[in-house]
Amino acid sequence: MIDAIQKLLRNTMFRLSLLGATLTMVSVAAALGLVYYSMIESELRRVEQSNIDEIAELQNLYDEGGLARVRAAKAAGIVPQGLSPESDEFKQLYDRGGITAVERAVTVRGASYEALYFLQARRQSQVLIRGNILGQGDLLASEAIAQDEINSRGFSKIQFLYSDPNSDSEDFIDRRARGIVGNLKLGEDNVAAIIVGRDVEAISRTGDRIRSTLVPALLLAAILGLISSWFVSRSFAARVEAFNRLATDVRAGNLDRRAPRNYSEDEMDLLAEHLNSMLDHIDRLMQAMRYAGDSIAHDLRSPLTRLRTRLESAAVELGDTPEADILFSAAEDASELLTTFDGVLRIARLEAGERRELLQPTDPKPLLDDLAELYEPACEDAGLQFSADIAKGTDILADRGLLSQAVSNLVENAIKYTPKGGRIHLELRKTRNGRVTISVTDDGPGIPSIDRERVKERFVRLDKSRTLPGSGLGMALVDAVADLHRAEFTLEDGFDDRGTLGLKASLVLPRRRPGLGADEGKAKSSGKV
Repeated sequence: MIDAIQKLLRNTMFRLSLLGATLTMVSVAAALGLVYYSMIESELRRVEQSNIDEIAELQNLYDEGGLARVRAAKAAGIVPQGLSPESDEFKQLYDRGGITAVERAVTVRGASYEALYFLQARRQSQVLIRGNILGQGDLLASEAIAQDEINSRGFSKIQFLYSDPNSDSEDFIDRRARGIVGNLKLGEDNVAAIIVGRDVEAISRTGDRIRSTLVPALLLAAILGLISSWFVSRSFAARVEAFNRLATDVRAGNLDRRAPRNYSEDEMDLLAEHLNSMLDHIDRLMQAMRYAGDSIAHDLRSPLTRLRTRLESAAVELGDTPEADILFSAAEDASELLTTFDGVLRIARLEAGERRELLQPTDPKPLLDDLAELYEPACEDAGLQFSADIAKGTDILADRGLLSQAVSNLVENAIKYTPKGGRIHLELRKTRNGRVTISVTDDGPGIPSIDRERVKERFVRLDKSRTLPGSGLGMALVDAVADLHRAEFTLEDGFDDRGTLGLKASLVLPRRRPGLGADEGKAKSSGKV
């Protein structure tokens, strides 16, 4: 399960689709947030501003009513014309007129419940209470107005619940409201506590619906995003996997494979078209190369063989003479040319993957035992110590002949370059991950790390080995055999007991899948992509 998730997360199309889904979620959240702000927050601010304007209007009514009461008293001769505004009598007249005006406005306006009011004023020993939220207003006024900071700030915003006593419907019980609480003023004195509010139940319910919709909407967007990302990535991965199988088959030498097309003219279909055109061109070039190689093999091998035969026959006829030795030497050179030519052709065919279908389930232990028995006397004749450690229970998919040729090349190289008194070790072991390693280790001069990849190329010979016989094709042939088996050919430091680098040449063969034989592998290789 974890591996499947990790594989899905590594899928480029899934990550891009997931990014698109995430951006969609952000867009949905931003859109709902904008709707919430434009429909709820802006409306609530409008309500609060209406409450502020209402408070200011009631303050103006208080001032106008107070002044009207003072003027009427002066006109009736109840108070002197020159009554000072600072006198208690003036303030009492002003307060009575102002409170009466506000009381009348609160009573009239609150009758429709379009706005919510509460007015509380003290007249000597009496308390005047008016409004349409009397029960709630008493509590709010006693809690809010008792705070000293209200006096310094003027008014405070409050949120409260109220009920309409004139309605029996449950919808008019504990409705949400927002209001302004503060004091009407006469100069610097607080003369009456007042609350002005507005019903915001409908607005609040809309806000609740939007907020409750936000989480499910985002969750739904996330689920749909994941599903769509998985679906898109699966479809995309299937087409990419077809290209990967095509590349694997072509690398295996099946140049008749072609990428599938759906003729939708999309990017993937155009890529398949270009790949098929490229493979057609490569196939034509490979056929021309094979034809040229076969022609060269036919045209050159036969003359070289005849030349060698004639040289050997002429040398035999001359008998034991210096001229016969020269002819035998020329015949050996012709044989070396034929060997080099055969090696080049074999490497070319291996690199083309022509023998991959011949790979069979193989136990390399008997093969390596035979090679150890074969080369041990040769090592003794060369003054070398030979040892082998060949493990049991290994099973690989291999061509016995090619594998034998590759290991023989490695052992012969070790014998050729290891000085007398050195040692050579042949080993077969199975690693923890199921791979099989065949290695040949010596304590000869070794190969510097900078040249270890270069010696795998054709005709490459290091300076110190040019005096020794050879064509520089041994390592290239081993590398071609390793590539045919989808193995790794590595060169590392070997034994350093003699103060030299030494060399450890290893073939690391892949783990063979249970039940996969040559027939099944061939069928899989030739299947449609």
